[in-house]
Amino acid sequence: MDRLLGGNLPSRGGCDLKTLASEAGVPRTGFYSRTDPQGNQRPGHYQHLAEEIQRRLAALREAGTIPDPRELRSPA
Repeated sequence: MDRLLGGNLPSRGGCDLKTLASEAGVPRTGFYSRTDPQGNQRPGHYQHLAEEIQRRLAALREAGTIPDPRELRSPA
Protein backbone atom coordinates (compact mmCIF):
# COMPACT_ATOMS: atom_id res chain seq x y z
CA MET A 1 0.00 0.00 0.00
CA ASP A 2 2.78 2.42 0.90
CA ARG A 3 4.53 1.80 -2.43
CA LEU A 4 1.36 2.44 -4.41
CA LEU A 5 0.49 5.58 -2.46
CA GLY A 6 4.06 6.79 -2.92
CA GLY A 7 3.66 6.59 -6.70
CA ASN A 8 5.76 3.46 -7.18
CA LEU A 9 3.29 1.69 -9.44
CA PRO A 10 3.80 -1.53 -11.39
CA SER A 11 3.51 -1.37 -15.15
CA ARG A 12 -0.14 -1.61 -16.17
CA GLY A 13 -1.16 -0.98 -12.57
CA GLY A 14 -2.56 1.98 -10.72
CA CYS A 15 -3.15 3.22 -7.23
CA ASP A 16 -6.31 1.18 -6.73
CA LEU A 17 -7.70 -1.91 -5.03
CA LYS A 18 -7.18 -4.13 -8.06
CA THR A 19 -3.45 -3.40 -8.11
CA LEU A 20 -3.18 -3.65 -4.32
CA ALA A 21 -4.77 -7.09 -4.40
CA SER A 22 -2.52 -8.21 -7.23
CA GLU A 23 0.64 -6.94 -5.53
CA ALA A 24 -0.36 -8.52 -2.20
CA GLY A 25 -1.33 -11.81 -3.82
CA VAL A 26 -4.83 -11.82 -2.33
CA PRO A 27 -8.24 -12.03 -4.02
CA ARG A 28 -9.76 -8.64 -4.74
CA THR A 29 -13.12 -9.83 -3.42
CA GLY A 30 -11.61 -9.89 0.07
CA PHE A 31 -11.74 -6.08 0.08
CA TYR A 32 -15.53 -6.01 -0.06
CA SER A 33 -18.26 -7.00 2.39
CA ARG A 34 -20.45 -10.00 1.62
CA THR A 35 -23.99 -10.99 2.37
CA ASP A 36 -24.42 -14.56 3.58
CA PRO A 37 -27.43 -16.73 2.67
CA GLN A 38 -29.27 -15.53 5.78
CA GLY A 39 -28.95 -11.91 4.64
CA ASN A 40 -26.32 -10.92 7.19
CA GLN A 41 -23.59 -8.61 5.95
CA ARG A 42 -20.07 -9.70 6.82
CA PRO A 43 -16.93 -7.64 6.26
CA GLY A 44 -14.37 -8.92 3.80
CA HIS A 45 -11.10 -10.27 5.15
CA TYR A 46 -9.20 -7.24 3.87
CA GLN A 47 -11.97 -4.64 4.01
CA HIS A 48 -10.05 -2.63 6.60
CA LEU A 49 -7.21 -2.27 4.10
CA ALA A 50 -9.60 -1.10 1.38
CA GLU A 51 -10.93 1.57 3.73
CA GLU A 52 -7.38 2.58 4.72
CA ILE A 53 -6.10 2.98 1.15
CA GLN A 54 -9.21 4.94 0.18
CA ARG A 55 -8.82 7.22 3.21
CA ARG A 56 -5.13 7.81 2.55
CA LEU A 57 -5.68 8.32 -1.18
CA ALA A 58 -8.37 10.92 -0.48
CA ALA A 59 -6.01 12.74 1.92
CA LEU A 60 -3.26 12.77 -0.72
CA ARG A 61 -5.62 14.13 -3.35
CA GLU A 62 -6.85 16.81 -0.95
CA ALA A 63 -3.23 17.81 -0.34
CA GLY A 64 -2.70 18.09 -4.11
CA THR A 65 -0.72 14.88 -4.56
CA ILE A 66 -1.82 12.42 -7.23
CA PRO A 67 0.16 9.17 -6.99
CA ASP A 68 -1.48 7.63 -10.07
CA PRO A 69 -0.38 9.42 -13.28
CA ARG A 70 -3.41 7.99 -15.12
CA GLU A 71 -5.55 10.46 -13.15
CA LEU A 72 -3.67 13.35 -14.76
CA ARG A 73 -4.80 12.46 -18.27
CA SER A 74 -7.53 14.61 -19.72
CA PRO A 75 -10.71 12.78 -20.74
CA ALA A 76 -11.01 12.54 -24.51
